Amino acid sequence: MICVPRAWRPCALWWGRSAVPGAARTERAARAEGGRRAMTLLEVTISLALVSLLLGSLLTFFWQTLQIRDRAAQTVARNQVAQRMLEQIASELRDAVGVAQVGFPNLTVFRGERRKVTFLTAPLPTAEAYAFYQASAGAPVLKHDLREVTYQLWVDPEKETEDGNPVVGGIVRTERQALDPIETEADVPEGEDLLWMRHDLCSYELGYLEFRYFDGVEWTTTWEVQAGNPLPHLVQITVGFDSLTRDELDDVDLEKWPIDQYPLGPEEERPERYSTIVRLPAADEFFSARWNRLLGETEEVYEFGKPADEGTEGLP
Repeated sequence: MICVPRAWRPCALWWGRSAVPGAARTERAARAEGGRRAMTLLEVTISLALVSLLLGSLLTFFWQTLQIRDRAAQTVARNQVAQRMLEQIASELRDAVGVAQVGFPNLTVFRGERRKVTFLTAPLPTAEAYAFYQASAGAPVLKHDLREVTYQLWVDPEKETEDGNPVVGGIVRTERQALDPIETEADVPEGEDLLWMRHDLCSYELGYLEFRYFDGVEWTTTWEVQAGNPLPHLVQITVGFDSLTRDELDDVDLEKWPIDQYPLGPEEERPERYSTIVRLPAADEFFSARWNRLLGETEEVYEFGKPADEGTEGLP
């Protein structure tokens, strides 16, 4: 017989009481784990549907973000092309020379149309003008600071689109030297460049070009002054990525949007077109260009109504 001290009896009783219930709980947990049921097909299907919906939402968000970034990049690129073209034309127009006679009868001081402008400019000399040449190298080709510059919209006169609109090839810049060439354009063999004339395709993306001229009082789409300072005070330049239509080429749109009522163009939103207004510093501040232009129009009207025979009386 084993005698247990009186002080140890509570611990032994506690150990004896707790050992059996703990073992029972362990057995019940083991039976519960062995009998747990698996996921049903419906639960798996619902889980896959939720995951697919979440992934689809994320992919749609990223796809829309990429599209927005692409459109923003294209818009910025188009804005840069239009701004560069407008700034190039405006900078050369600011250097236009406003004199009555330049001593070169083959040059045009200033003549403006709706789709074309020709003017005489005097840019700063190039770096070649300040270069040193050896005596044995020979004298360089003579150059003049005056240049005749033309900006126009190239339109194919023979081809048309399926809608009947003209085929536009872009904005072309032509530069001609002031000095008379030794050989004419007809004497230059085909395939060789003209040293005294240069043609550049400034922008093939732009399919619209328009000029409007301000004489100090009113706007017009044509400009030609034969006497005095021939420069207008302001020139509005409009370029666009949408191509020129047949009505715009034939000036039919001016019947819908008269220039006396809409001097700066149609009052409708056209996000594909960009405009700027350039002031010509060399223009006469006393509006002599307007006076000479109106005088030229009066002479044209007089010549139109003048009788063919000198002995015939004037028209009624």
